[in-house]
Amino acid sequence: MPPPNRPRPVRLNAAPRTKSPPPSKGKNTRRPRASKSDSRKRNSSILTWTAVILGILLVGLVITFIWVRSNSLRKEAPIALPYPLPPAHATPAPHPLPSAPTVAQVPPKPPAEIERPKTLKEKADEETQHLVDGPAAKPAGAPVTPPVKPAITSTALALPPLVQPVPLGQTKGAPARALPLDPNKLDSERIAAYQVALERIHFSCGFIDGDQGMRTQRMLRAYQASRGLPVTGFLDEATRESIGEPGEPFLNYTVTADDIASIMPKPATWIAKSKATRLGYNDIWELLAEKFHCARAYLKGLNPGVKTPVAGTDIVGPKVYPAAPIPHAASLRIYLSETEIEALDANGKIIAFFPCSIAKDKAKRPSGELTVKVVDPHPDYTFDPALFVDASKAEGITHKLVLPPGPRNPVGTDWVGLSLPGYGIHGTPEPENISRTQSHGCFRLANWNAEKVLKMVKVGTPVDVQP
Repeated sequence: MPPPNRPRPVRLNAAPRTKSPPPSKGKNTRRPRASKSDSRKRNSSILTWTAVILGILLVGLVITFIWVRSNSLRKEAPIALPYPLPPAHATPAPHPLPSAPTVAQVPPKPPAEIERPKTLKEKADEETQHLVDGPAAKPAGAPVTPPVKPAITSTALALPPLVQPVPLGQTKGAPARALPLDPNKLDSERIAAYQVALERIHFSCGFIDGDQGMRTQRMLRAYQASRGLPVTGFLDEATRESIGEPGEPFLNYTVTADDIASIMPKPATWIAKSKATRLGYNDIWELLAEKFHCARAYLKGLNPGVKTPVAGTDIVGPKVYPAAPIPHAASLRIYLSETEIEALDANGKIIAFFPCSIAKDKAKRPSGELTVKVVDPHPDYTFDPALFVDASKAEGITHKLVLPPGPRNPVGTDWVGLSLPGYGIHGTPEPENISRTQSHGCFRLANWNAEKVLKMVKVGTPVDVQP
């Protein structure tokens, strides 16, 4: 039975109950603020965690500093060597040989940089640096930085050698021959010594011959002008004093198998030359004379007991290697009347000198300002029947032929092409005829000097041709 529907009791003095409206969601509605005690608790918690994190970071920094410092002290600790270290830039003194130690007594090897001796190239650069610098020479003991030598590639090793420097490691025993004690006695050997000394700083007389002839006089005039000396063209006292004591001009050299490999049969005709793989030396004396920058007759005179050198034969030759670093030329100057080429620096100072051959026909001699357009260290040669009419008729040549590279190529081992089409500075198959015979128009040098010029210049180098 359902309960009776009784009315609810009404409380006296009580306001009627009403439902409170839901909070408005308008933009002006504000949340109730937290009490001040809650805010203080929250700030205290943040400060506490910040202090803990900073403390952890500080402890980490202290531990890192202690670890780094201990490692640096360990690296700086001196190495206990069984002998005292030499002072900086000093050559280590030889140590007496100890008695044979047992395996346990063998001292550790010193670092490689302590015992590294100076290379032959570094010694040679120090010997010739006073000639390169002139009057303002470097003080004694100044460090000399050797030039960086390019690495030999497998391609280069596959080719027969051209003109390779004499390895001084093959020098053995006493000097090849001694100079006269009197420095004022200018005999053939002392003149050759001065020629060698200047050749090593790239003032060339063409080839070493021990004679103060025309080419040597022109070379001396260029050297004297470059050093501010009286220009006499002779080995006068001031010039000899500027050069200094030239030292031993000769060395002993052993002919190698590579030298013999550079000897090739001489093609008799232009057609045969065009079919050859390489135009090498005709005989061993040609190669050795070019290696030593001298005339064949002069080299044979230094070796009267040698008839035909073979691999293993000992030869005496001019000591033209190692030479001073090849400088950069800001410009070249060619004097047609003197048949010579001068290399100049940016200030116009002569830094190198080379005798040359010029065109026989005066109409084919260029003049004025030219520039270097191309450099080719191993050029081939194009035989033009129009330039060699007699030879073309004799062999029946009606078209151009291309001859392979080599020291007996008509333009030698190097070609520096000029802005005048068809003209250049190049080597020669006959270095002993430089300044004696004339060319078809180009400037012809001994192969070793053409190689130096090629390394001194770059595309765009000015070339001033004067009468």
